[in-house]
Amino acid sequence: MIRVLEPYIADKIAAGEVTERPLSVVKELVENSIDAGASEIIVEIRHGGKTYLRVTDNGSGIPADEVETAFLRHATGKISTLADLGRIESLGFRGEALASIAAVSRVTVYTRTEEEPLGVKLLLHGGTKVGGETAGVNKGTTMVVEDLFYNTPARRKFLKSDAAEASAVIELLQHLAVYYANIAFRLINNGQTVLSTTGNGNVLMTIKTLYPSFHDLLKIEGPIEDGTHTSKVRGYVSGPGETLSTRRGQLFFVNGRIVSSKIIEKGIKKGYGDRVFSGHPIAILFLNVPPESIDVNIHPTKREIKFLDEKAIESGVAAAVGSILPLTEAIPKAPTAQETPWTGEQVALSLEEEPLPADPVVQEEELPIREYLARIERRHEGVDKVSQDINRASDENDIINISSQDPARKTVLLPEPEHRPFDFSHLIIRGYVFRTYIITESEGTLYIIDQHAAHERILYEKMIHRYNERTHVPQPLLVPFEIEVSSDIYHGERSFLEDLRAFGYDIEDFGVNTFRIRGIPEDMEPGEAERFLRSFLNEAGSEDSVRGPVLAKWIMRSCKAAVKGNDDLSEEEQRALLKELSSCRNPFSCPHGRPVFIRISRGEVERAFKR
Repeated sequence: MIRVLEPYIADKIAAGEVTERPLSVVKELVENSIDAGASEIIVEIRHGGKTYLRVTDNGSGIPADEVETAFLRHATGKISTLADLGRIESLGFRGEALASIAAVSRVTVYTRTEEEPLGVKLLLHGGTKVGGETAGVNKGTTMVVEDLFYNTPARRKFLKSDAAEASAVIELLQHLAVYYANIAFRLINNGQTVLSTTGNGNVLMTIKTLYPSFHDLLKIEGPIEDGTHTSKVRGYVSGPGETLSTRRGQLFFVNGRIVSSKIIEKGIKKGYGDRVFSGHPIAILFLNVPPESIDVNIHPTKREIKFLDEKAIESGVAAAVGSILPLTEAIPKAPTAQETPWTGEQVALSLEEEPLPADPVVQEEELPIREYLARIERRHEGVDKVSQDINRASDENDIINISSQDPARKTVLLPEPEHRPFDFSHLIIRGYVFRTYIITESEGTLYIIDQHAAHERILYEKMIHRYNERTHVPQPLLVPFEIEVSSDIYHGERSFLEDLRAFGYDIEDFGVNTFRIRGIPEDMEPGEAERFLRSFLNEAGSEDSVRGPVLAKWIMRSCKAAVKGNDDLSEEEQRALLKELSSCRNPFSCPHGRPVFIRISRGEVERAFKR
């Protein structure tokens, strides 16, 4: 039987479209405060906002005779006709937010306009008024939301941990504070102030305050032409040499609303072109477009918008980003030993082999020996047993295993190659070329070992073993150092601290978004350990932080410590290297998937000499 739902049931279902978690509540309330012209906004949360959430502003307030109306569904003072939908300039406009929030929580409102001598206090439980009175309050509005989803337990059980919910709120306030640099924001989490901005209007200073690791940003500005309107993009971006492994550093605002946009992402990528080797540049962009040229009504959270002329937006963003590339400041600085940037992309770049030429129309005996050997490797890749393992290793994923006895203890499992490791005991060292490659022979076959790739693999597996065993003791520092991070990382989920301690760091809280480091891994130099840690912590807030930073940084660490090409090794050192390589679980590839050694049969050498 089909029936019309009771209003209180329908309201709770509709509330789920707007109010998904504490983050949703904060977003709607803070956006209302911004629309009300506030110059100061204070947000307070407890237990991630699940039990208590307060937003206080000094905005225009709500007239006493309109306070109850504000909590009715579809009640809004921001649109009145259908035509208004085509020129929306406020952040909130549907009139669903307050009704939806009130339907699933206990709400207390204090508000007063400048014209009224007294304000109003209103209490609602589950969307129903339970009390109201006049009150002496400051100009502006305070919304207190308690016991979120108390009457919809099915929704409450899907909330994340207190730290995860708090981190999401902190991140939102960071984003809003960047765009609205003229508003003083303060965020209090469990009684502690974790974010505070001055509201002096200096956008770059605000970015540096909120994101200490974002530095050397370049200002961009440019028009967006679509033939009908002239819009504008402005903001700050990093040089092409400064990238992050995630898009955490990319924030997009359109008419003051923070949005996700594949179109803007494409414009950024097009603007940098091939200047970015890998990763994602920092890009904090502000687009001002005519309200009628976008549709902000395609999703209840208004996070997604639709541009009517996507090509114009993409081209305008690309042109603005591209304009900074010829600048001297956009040229990557040559790092010193103290400031070598530690990113996977840059490590990969430094290890990139010189490109092989396309197959030329020449006789093979005329080829330089290095090119000839490379061609032999390509020709037989995937044919013999060793090459099969190399190919497989390139796609290999090291696996994080969660112990069933101790769910908090993570270990890293290194998969075995399909074929058993090569028998190194039969190898006879016959030479050493280019101060990089060890030439060996066994049973009529030539084996060429890349000393750098081999040492990377050795160190990589050693460090994974050390992490799994947790047996090493940090080397104490005579002078500890501090690292400041953004609020969302410092106050969010902190599983990464246990990873760092397992790796060999003595790290502790030092207050105000800062960690103090008293000890470092025993085989790291202090400068190296600090660079590693700064990069690690900068990525700790990303979605893949459980997997990405730990394994990726191990790989980078092994690259830095491994012997390089052109590092002369004595024959004794070569033998020691081969001995250690023979004990690796997967000796066929370095952690990046590049081959450690190649093989050339006697027959192939003889054919090369036309024998």
